[in-house]
Amino acid sequence: MTTYRELFAYREFRYLYGGQLLSYLGDQVAAVAVAVLVFDRTDSALLSAIAYASSWLPGVFGGPILSTYADRLPRRAVLIGCDLARAALIALVAVPGVPLWSAIALLYLAHLFSPPFVAARAAIMPEVLPGEAYITGNGLGNITHQLSQLLGFVAGGIVVAAIGPVWSLIGNAATFVLSAALIAFGVARRPAALAGDVPQGLLAQSRDGIRYLLADPWLRTCLALVWVASGFAFAPEAIAYPFAISLGGGPAQAGLLLAAPSVGFLLGALALTRMLTPDTRDRLLRPAALLSTVALVPVLARPGLPVVLILLAVAGAGASFVVPLNSIFVRRVAPEFRGRAMGVASSGLLVCQGLGFLAAGGAVQAGLAPATVVGLSGLLGTAAILTTRFARRPQISGNPPARADRNGREPFSASPDTRR
Repeated sequence: MTTYRELFAYREFRYLYGGQLLSYLGDQVAAVAVAVLVFDRTDSALLSAIAYASSWLPGVFGGPILSTYADRLPRRAVLIGCDLARAALIALVAVPGVPLWSAIALLYLAHLFSPPFVAARAAIMPEVLPGEAYITGNGLGNITHQLSQLLGFVAGGIVVAAIGPVWSLIGNAATFVLSAALIAFGVARRPAALAGDVPQGLLAQSRDGIRYLLADPWLRTCLALVWVASGFAFAPEAIAYPFAISLGGGPAQAGLLLAAPSVGFLLGALALTRMLTPDTRDRLLRPAALLSTVALVPVLARPGLPVVLILLAVAGAGASFVVPLNSIFVRRVAPEFRGRAMGVASSGLLVCQGLGFLAAGGAVQAGLAPATVVGLSGLLGTAAILTTRFARRPQISGNPPARADRNGREPFSASPDTRR
């Protein structure tokens, strides 16, 4: 089993991970900065929410189409180009005197570059990390993302309070420039996955990618399992504040309700990618998916806050099944379709989670108790997962071998003290 130390023996991974970490930190600070900037200018919670949604909506509508560029163009070029474009657009948002609606439009435009970036990065990772190293590396990326969400909003609030939203946005733009520089310096050039001339248009290639996914029974059931489980398991996040109030708490308790699933997800991802053998891990994927919703059912009994937090953490641990499954999914897809496949998967995930949020909020608005909504979400999610047919390990597409480092060594051919 690949260790985290061994992961960083792969030169390209070091640079990709460094860029990913910078982007995550910058994005968390920027999320707080955008909310503060818009609310300070308008005193409108609605406009602040519209601006905040810029990080979500472009992925829903642009993911399947724009991710096609991750297959049409060299993926290294896509990564660098998307980073530089986002840096320029975010910097424009920070310019004093930019009209509010122009700033919001720039935010949405900047986030349109996220789907091709995420797709290109996901598609290139199996070429950087072979075999089980890829699953461990993907797990580390997910753990980093969860940690950045847990700590980033707190740190983001401190940073924005200290230097203001404008300089925070400039800092976010700088993280994109640094990420582009790391990728340009440390990631090798590769040809586009779609070799030669590409006669088809963007929409036609996007449709081809969707047809490719639908034609493969395992990929179909994999998407169904992830989308269904995520839609129900994460729905309680949308009602964290009214749930906290119903438990006799307030904003602090709502924060705990939001943090508990992330803590569970972190621990679950660590266990699935680092502590279990591949065979054991693969056997546990479907049971873990069930755990993500089954753990919510006891909330119907309306336990107190400590028990609810434990149940949410257990559900989060179950939801971490998506980490190794994502790695298997990407390796199952043929290299020339990986960008589009990840675009479709990400967009579907966002849609299902959004629908889950809306359903949970609507149910509470209609008069159901928050605890009842959480428990029913678990009950319905469990029933939905049980209807999916899932084979734990498909045939994996062949991947090119990992590149040697610049001294000509394969990543694991050197002793630890010479892996530079």
